[in-house]
Amino acid sequence: MKLTRQHELFRESLRRTLHQEIAPHIDIWEKERKMPAREVYTKMGKLGYLGLTHPVEYGGLGLDLGYSYVWAQELGKLSAGSISMSLSVQTDIATPLLAEYGSQELKQNFLSGAISGNLIAAIAVTEIKGGSDLGAMQVRAERTSDGYILNGGKAWITNGSIADFAVTLCRTGSGNSISNLSILVIPTNLPGVTREPIIEKLGNWSCDHGHLTFNQVLVPSENLLNEEGCGYELQTRSFARERCFLAVVACSQAKRMLHQVIHYAAHRQMLGEKLLNHQSASFRLAELFSELDLVMTYTSATYEKLARNEDCIREASVAKLRASRLVRSVADCSLQLYGAAGYMTLGGVERDFRDCRASSLAGGADEALLHFISAYLEHSTAKY
Repeated sequence: MKLTRQHELFRESLRRTLHQEIAPHIDIWEKERKMPAREVYTKMGKLGYLGLTHPVEYGGLGLDLGYSYVWAQELGKLSAGSISMSLSVQTDIATPLLAEYGSQELKQNFLSGAISGNLIAAIAVTEIKGGSDLGAMQVRAERTSDGYILNGGKAWITNGSIADFAVTLCRTGSGNSISNLSILVIPTNLPGVTREPIIEKLGNWSCDHGHLTFNQVLVPSENLLNEEGCGYELQTRSFARERCFLAVVACSQAKRMLHQVIHYAAHRQMLGEKLLNHQSASFRLAELFSELDLVMTYTSATYEKLARNEDCIREASVAKLRASRLVRSVADCSLQLYGAAGYMTLGGVERDFRDCRASSLAGGADEALLHFISAYLEHSTAKY
C-alpha cells in the first residue's frame, strides 16, 4: 500500500491516542472480561477515527483507504485482539455497507451515529445451523403493508449484545435460493428483538459477542439496503474490504509477536547459549519472518487494488487465509519458545495464543475461504 507523509502523520497521532487511551486499560478490561464500549466508541468517534473513509456529510472524514490501512495496522499492534475485533466491525465491516448502499435516511439515522460513536454497529450474518454459508440462511423477513416481519436468529455476533443496530442478512422471499437474500438494518430496541451475551469463550475476552433473536419483529421497509434480492451480491462485495482489513490486522499482530519473541530469544540463555543461537529456534523464526514479509507484501498490494476500486475478492480471500494461518503459527511458536512462562496467564503470550485462534474463524473461516478460492481454479488454468 503506497502511503504518503500525511498517512504517516496520521499514524503518529493514532498511535499516541491508542497508547494513551486504550493500551493502559487492556489488562484490566481483559481481566474483567468487559470493555467499556460506549466510552471507548464515543472517545474514538470524537477524534474522527470511526469515520475515516466515510462521507463528510454524515460526519466522516472522507479520506482514502490508506487511512483505513494504517488504522488496521495500529489496531493490530495492541496487546489484545478484543479492541481490533470490536472496532473493525464499526469502521470497516458493517458501516461500509451502509455508506455505499444505504438511503439518505438510513445514513442519517444510523451511519452518522456510528461515525460519532453514539451508536454501536454489528453485522448479523452467521446462524447456528448454517454458519456463514449464505445459501443456508434461515432468518426470514416477510413483506407486509407495514414493512417486514422478521423471524429467526443470528449467532456469534461481534458487538452482538451491545449493538444499537445490526446490518442483517435475511431472506425476503420463499425458497432457499441466494437470489432472495436481502439486507435489512435492524434497530435492536425494536419489540421482539432479544440480545443474549456470550460470556464464556476461548479468547478476545473483553470484546462483546452475542446472539440476536427476532420474534415477529416489525422492521420498516425503508430499512432495506438497496433492493430486495441484492443481499448476496452486496454481502459478497463487502467481503473484499472486510478480508483485506482483517488480513492487515493479522499481519500487524504477527509482526508484533514475532519481534517480541525474537527479542526474548536474543536474551534468553539456554544450555549456555542465547536461545536465538540454537538452530531449532532461529530457523523456525527465520521461516516465520520470511513468510510474514511475503504475506504483508501480498496484502498491501491487494489493499491497493481495493483502493483503486478494482475487483479483488479472490486476492482478499487469499490474503485473509494466509494472514490468519500465519498469525496462529507465530502465536504457537512464541508460546513454545517462551515455554512455561508463556503458558501462564501472567504475560501476554498466552493471551495472544488464545486471541489469534479466532482469526481463522471470524470474517470467513479458512474452509469458507478455500471453498471460495477453489471456484477460481479452473478459470485460472485457462490463462496458460
